[in-house]
Amino acid sequence: MPSEGNVINEWFLEGQLQAKLFDDKLDVWIKVAGGVWHNGAGGPGGSSGGWTQAPYPTFEYGPTATMLNQGYGCNPNTTNVVNLSPTGCVNPSLSTPWKIARAVPYKVTLPLYETLASHWTWHAKDFDIKYVTGGVKYHYELSGPTGPATLPNTIAAPITSYTLPGGLVIHPQESFDYREYNGFWSHEINLISTNDSPLQWVAGAYYFKQNYRQPVFTTNPAQPQWNGPFALPGFFCARTFGACAPETNFRRFDNRPEVNAVSWAVFGQADWKITPEWKVTGGLRYSHDRKYGRESVRILCFAVPACFAAPELLGPFTPAVDLTQLPTVVSAPAGTPADPLPRGVTSLTSYDPATGLATRTYDASWEAVTGTAGIEWQPDNDTNVYAKYSRGYKSGGFNIGIFTVLSFEPWTDKETVDAFEIGLKKNFSKTLQTNIALFHYDYQNLQIPIQSVSTAGGLTQASTNFLNIPKSISQGAELEVTWQPIDHLQFLFNYSYLDAHVDEGSAVDIADPAALAPGAKPLPCPAIGCAADIFTIGIPGGGLQRFQDLKGNALPNSPKNKIAFNVNYTWPLEIGDVTASASYLWRDVQYGALFQRPYNAAPSWSQVDARVTWISKNSKTRVIAFVKNLLDDIGYDAGAVGYRFAGTIDNPATGVGTNVIQGVFRNFSVTPPRTYGVEVQYRFF
Repeated sequence: MPSEGNVINEWFLEGQLQAKLFDDKLDVWIKVAGGVWHNGAGGPGGSSGGWTQAPYPTFEYGPTATMLNQGYGCNPNTTNVVNLSPTGCVNPSLSTPWKIARAVPYKVTLPLYETLASHWTWHAKDFDIKYVTGGVKYHYELSGPTGPATLPNTIAAPITSYTLPGGLVIHPQESFDYREYNGFWSHEINLISTNDSPLQWVAGAYYFKQNYRQPVFTTNPAQPQWNGPFALPGFFCARTFGACAPETNFRRFDNRPEVNAVSWAVFGQADWKITPEWKVTGGLRYSHDRKYGRESVRILCFAVPACFAAPELLGPFTPAVDLTQLPTVVSAPAGTPADPLPRGVTSLTSYDPATGLATRTYDASWEAVTGTAGIEWQPDNDTNVYAKYSRGYKSGGFNIGIFTVLSFEPWTDKETVDAFEIGLKKNFSKTLQTNIALFHYDYQNLQIPIQSVSTAGGLTQASTNFLNIPKSISQGAELEVTWQPIDHLQFLFNYSYLDAHVDEGSAVDIADPAALAPGAKPLPCPAIGCAADIFTIGIPGGGLQRFQDLKGNALPNSPKNKIAFNVNYTWPLEIGDVTASASYLWRDVQYGALFQRPYNAAPSWSQVDARVTWISKNSKTRVIAFVKNLLDDIGYDAGAVGYRFAGTIDNPATGVGTNVIQGVFRNFSVTPPRTYGVEVQYRFF
């Protein structure tokens, strides 16, 4: 549709004020900015569904295949199909991400964005007192079509309705509404030495506070069953009030998380120039983080076999089912020693009979002492050799929101890293500059998003959680070269090599839960046993979900090789300077999950960008004409993620279910298509 693609419609306004007061003892700088977006599918989140190379929806097969391809309504068991796609039953995105067919357009909007930043520096004798403060407040909205079940929306065809056997009319054009309300403010004060002593130092304190809400829901007013009455209230809704709550907004999924975060830290660092050529650095920091909040959720199910029985009892069933109180879908422990609350959860799950929402609260804190130590050697103005060590820390958090729905594993512990780096910065002549660095990062409890699988039969909830990988390594080398052979001509080259892998850890592969794929490294089942995988029962080695040893597997989104090259030339003219610039980048194969399998691999890719910039003689006016992805190539800004075709099919010769694995498809995160435009900047002072 004309409103989609990479269409961008944004404005941004910024004002800055700088002043010197009290006989230049006080420096003040203030920036105020704001903006608004009204985009089609352009901008952050517009392509979050990814690109799936599948000819039709793959989410639901079923023993007799009567639900085969139900999202497109293109099978003999559906009638009265209303399909708006000119490609009929075939997904137009099958061969390219630039072709889409859907009746509900994407919209990316930012109704509110405000930011303020300010620096205040008082110059005392031998030291400065610097106060830095600022904050951001924004409201972001993303809306569009949902895909069948939970898979990416790019495989949802623009079918407005179709009829199943028995006369049930399905309206698959469900839409979602995702919002972020985020506001945060920080304060930092520094004492900074300014004298000529060989010992220079800085000491300070930091404070940060944030409130974040992320309501998201799906709705389909064309499907009356979403408003009830709901099936089996005595079983699904009897835990607290004996009947299902009403629904008035045709919502299948409604999730309302809200989180508050408070962080503070104190720190200090000293640099000591032992001789004119040698300098040592040391610093320490104490950090404390607290996160607390609540999450409310409601989940309904309709016209999907898995709503009703295990492993796959086909419908069609006309009532919708309220799953919110089902303990295998929504985590609701008793809070007793035998059934304790998950770590970080501070209340029992409560149910509101008026809204049907299940709610629980969270509260936890993390802290760490970190620091740095380094040494520098600068024998001349063109050479700098350094070595440094840093201890890093990232606070933990909670797995809440759109992909979790009162997760059974809401807790993520803090992440730490011991980072070692050595490097050389060298100007070999006035025209050639090089930077070389070697690094080794040793992570403990690295936070990685891992998806769980729901294939044990019955009613269970799959989710995406940030889990901690006990030990992992990221090491490699980087080279940067800047060469200016003649005036106004410049070449820039960057190459990086990365070896990022797991040293210790285990997980279940969502595309191969039974660990049957070549290269799988299954671990023995624990004493409590392995969860069932109903779709591989009867296959040698199948029938169970097995954790796999991750040692040696690449970390997600870690391409081994990356290359970037830029050439630019500037013409000094009477009307101002004109600079032409062209860039080329190449990125190696990368995996989007912890398992190095072909279905998780995004191919290597390259991209060419170009721009022409004019700057007026007085430097007040700047005009930039640009084109990104000049050749309109498909690029991948992350690795692929493999998903298994769910379900089983019958043996066509016998009519008996043979539990055949359907295969695996890949979902890609692609870069934008060719994008071009003109940007004009004007400075009033």
